[in-house]
Amino acid sequence: MVFVAVFAPYTLGLGGRLSDAGASAIALATWFGGVLIADRMRRSGHRGPAEILLRRLTYRR
Repeated sequence: MVFVAVFAPYTLGLGGRLSDAGASAIALATWFGGVLIADRMRRSGHRGPAEILLRRLTYRR
């Protein structure tokens, strides 16, 4: 979703204007943000959507 919002021509349209280094910086910032969110969810005891789905499919009652 981040890449569509940043790179697509019908949103911010930065795909043609950013260099490889700029695109890599956006990719790293997106990854790092995801790691921070996952760590906060882990510390607070919240499960992510993929884990919830996997547990529902695995441990059906």
